[in-house]
Amino acid sequence: MLSAKPNSKTVILKPALTFITCTLLAVTLPAKATTYRVTNAKELQDAIGKVKAGDVIQLAAGTYKDKFVIKNKSGKADQPIQLTGPAGSSAAVLANSGGYGLYLDHANYWIIDGITINNSGKGIILDTSTNNVLQNLTVHDVDDEGIHFRAFSTDNVLKNSHIYNTGKKQAGFGEGVYIGSANSNWCTYTSCNPDKSDRNKVLTNSIGPNVRAEGIDIKEGSSDGLIQGNTFDGSGISGENYADSVIDVKGNNYAITGNTVNNHPTSSDKNLLDGFQIHQAYTGWGKNNKFSSNRFNLNTKGYGINVQSGLIGNIVCDNNSATNTTGGVANVALVHCQ
Repeated sequence: MLSAKPNSKTVILKPALTFITCTLLAVTLPAKATTYRVTNAKELQDAIGKVKAGDVIQLAAGTYKDKFVIKNKSGKADQPIQLTGPAGSSAAVLANSGGYGLYLDHANYWIIDGITINNSGKGIILDTSTNNVLQNLTVHDVDDEGIHFRAFSTDNVLKNSHIYNTGKKQAGFGEGVYIGSANSNWCTYTSCNPDKSDRNKVLTNSIGPNVRAEGIDIKEGSSDGLIQGNTFDGSGISGENYADSVIDVKGNNYAITGNTVNNHPTSSDKNLLDGFQIHQAYTGWGKNNKFSSNRFNLNTKGYGINVQSGLIGNIVCDNNSATNTTGGVANVALVHCQ
């Protein structure tokens, strides 16, 4: 026979167990994410100051003129902080005449999505910032470089973005994407050590026209990045400061694959020489890079891929192709790659 007494004990204990469980959950549950909807520069500055992991800053269409710095503020791998612009033809534009359009300084796990940077000294600069995603951006009409991963900025991704009209003030410093820093600047940014801005990925972007220096400049000290699926328009390159290729590789162990380079120069615009160049700017660098499945339509007298004499370990696969260039695919023997 069933007795009522045992059930009465269960009834008495159940609320206590429920209370304990709820107390534990209250300790472990993450704070609720906040969405900051902003419409002007002051609201954006305030939101940057307040955000925490998992939060979203949502920009309305319009132009935001100020110095925007994200410093010592990070999301988490499973709770990135998002800064987003509107989809469609309306744009949220950040502009900082003479300064950085957007500056990430010791800022990790951000998603920067859909915004435009123009009328600034530089586009987006990352210093000592890791695991960020920059996507669906437009960067144009800046004085110097468009995007710069610098000072040990690692494991970042730039994808699905358009960069053009860079170097308007200093053509020789108008790179589309700049990875690392030149050895002459290591004492400025990395305590005189090689700038190991490693494992950054540049994927499926449109770079050019009128990128006055290289479309992508990969500096000595940087390793193990991926440059894949980008389309370059080499017209408008300046030739200043040795800018005569759309990618200049001085780092090590990069995979550069599936990119397309087109060049349609005017009669006064014949500064592009090669599609890609590999150089040794510092002892031990410019090695062990692999080039595969890239396509070049150059209208130049150079090569698709030009490897500086004496560099070791660089592989140019026989699935690269080149048209309208006197030198052909490469100045080195092609390798059959699996």
